[in-house]
Amino acid sequence: MLFRSYLNFFVEMEQKTITELKNFQFQKLKETAAKFNIKINSWKDFYKLPVTTKADLPDNPNFPEEEMRQHETSGSTGQPRVIWVPSESWYRKDAIFTRSWMRMGRKSEWVFRLISGDPKYPLYDRLRNVKAMNYKTLSQEHVNWVVKHKPFLIHGPGGSIRQLCEMIIDAGHEEVLKDIKIHWCSESSYSHKERLLPFVKEFHEQYGLAELPTVAATDGHGNLRVVMEQGIIEILDDDGNQVPEGEEGYIVVTDFNNYQTPIFRYRCGDRGKMKKIRKNGRQYYVLYDIIGRGVDYYNGPEVKRAIGWWIVAPISHTVGQVIEKWRCEVNIPRKTLVLHVKFRNEENFEALKPYADWVKENVGLDTEFVIAEDEQYDIYWKNKLVRVVK
Repeated sequence: MLFRSYLNFFVEMEQKTITELKNFQFQKLKETAAKFNIKINSWKDFYKLPVTTKADLPDNPNFPEEEMRQHETSGSTGQPRVIWVPSESWYRKDAIFTRSWMRMGRKSEWVFRLISGDPKYPLYDRLRNVKAMNYKTLSQEHVNWVVKHKPFLIHGPGGSIRQLCEMIIDAGHEEVLKDIKIHWCSESSYSHKERLLPFVKEFHEQYGLAELPTVAATDGHGNLRVVMEQGIIEILDDDGNQVPEGEEGYIVVTDFNNYQTPIFRYRCGDRGKMKKIRKNGRQYYVLYDIIGRGVDYYNGPEVKRAIGWWIVAPISHTVGQVIEKWRCEVNIPRKTLVLHVKFRNEENFEALKPYADWVKENVGLDTEFVIAEDEQYDIYWKNKLVRVVK
């Protein structure tokens, strides 16, 4: 079974030293680069490659005749793009998740997993005691399952975990959470972690991108351990130069497993720091102080549905072809969602109306569109932090 072979691989690789992992990285890098006619014979060759962005992504896969998977970036930078990945990427990602759960102490206990859409492999999930449910339709059904089965951990996008936990607390079942560990993925945990820690048993994080699934995974000790066997991670300044260890810069990734979409020295919108630490006699890199995709959370009588990360999800998919960048704020006193936008070409407010209608129907708020100037796009703007003004 492909998943099992990848799980064994990742369990074995975490015993490797940094030097051994660097050697592994270089061999994979050399092989994958060759598929894009990029010649790399040394690390010096690699570091000569230009830093890339979404604007450099191709419009077609490298090997269209081969089996692959296709997904769109979240659009959290306001610029969603299609990423093609080899078909085996799903198994790699799932194996890394499973290894993370093992690091958290899980053996065969239940895992409650929040996913986008309905479960595609319910039998496979059931055989390994994983209950997957759609986070886009969070309801009492989700709460009831957690309360009844008391899973070892809850895994999923951070915003959906926050909303589910709030629903459990509001339902008077907060005592259930004290024996549940959280595996928070994707979004920034700023403010959310502080809110949930008094209720849950442990709080662990996983950091990944559409361009490189799983950049760093929990080490089981509260740190985000860089997954060197999955990709190459750099921290660079605004000019593309490597910053000293422990200093902040842009997170730049290389996926040496993706031979369909070239992800070489790819600069995402997130920033962070990286350093080496030693735990249990082993040295490895950790990411920390990540400034990235984050949202506030609000649930009050003024809105039909709790406001969180999900309110921005439709933006890239409904109006992403019209606007180049955006930032969202929710003003509760005014009962208004304010969407700051930069249009791709000419101004077209009529094309933004479908999103305004969606917000009114689902949340009960009016939507106000504001044109933003280029100078407003600082790092916090680019990461589209959703602010709820109370």
